[in-house]
Amino acid sequence: MWNRALAILLFLSLAACAAAPREADAPPRRADAGGDKFLAILGTPFLIALKIPVCVVSIAVAAPLAGASAFGGEGSARATRRVLGEGIEQNCGPPYVLTP
Repeated sequence: MWNRALAILLFLSLAACAAAPREADAPPRRADAGGDKFLAILGTPFLIALKIPVCVVSIAVAAPLAGASAFGGEGSARATRRVLGEGIEQNCGPPYVLTP
């Protein structure tokens, strides 16, 4: 019983992290973005340095959950693996460079 509750809690935690922000929530862009280019150049190494451990932790959490999803029903197992795959794609995939 506790294992199932823990699996559901971890699944929901990953699903919450995988939600993409909406365009409506983005702040309006300025016409002159010279400082944004400078910040993108300086921030890219930090993005890479932070993206690597986040990717490793995402895979370390998602792999056992994907394996455990095989014990559920066929439909829920596919949905779980799809959500986990989307989360890994978001955390490990592009962009690898900050853009202004």
